[in-house]
Amino acid sequence: MEPIFNRHGQTVGWLFNGVIYDRKNCYRAFIRDGNIFTYDAQHLGIMYQGILRDRRGQCIAYMDEASADPRLPIPEITPAPPIPTIPSATPIPPIPPKVSHTSYHWNPLKWEFFLDG
Repeated sequence: MEPIFNRHGQTVGWLFNGVIYDRKNCYRAFIRDGNIFTYDAQHLGIMYQGILRDRRGQCIAYMDEASADPRLPIPEITPAPPIPTIPSATPIPPIPPKVSHTSYHWNPLKWEFFLDG
């Protein structure tokens, strides 16, 4: 389980085997070929070099692998990860739109609302 951090460096979720879990250990989204989808097959954004971005390319969260970037906040001490639940079958996602990965602007939307689509 790899922690996912918000723009304040707080742990907001986990990534395990391509599945995104929230802090309540509920599977909420999955990553396929760098694209983030809900379990309703709605495209949410992309993950590129450890940064999760919305459909407009704005940063919404990041992971440890991206924390060496000086523009990112220092992450908090990560709590112990939960034991992941087994997600339902992954749907076949649609062809995703092109999303830019060059912006370092943060989306002000909270992580939970992002996952809601």
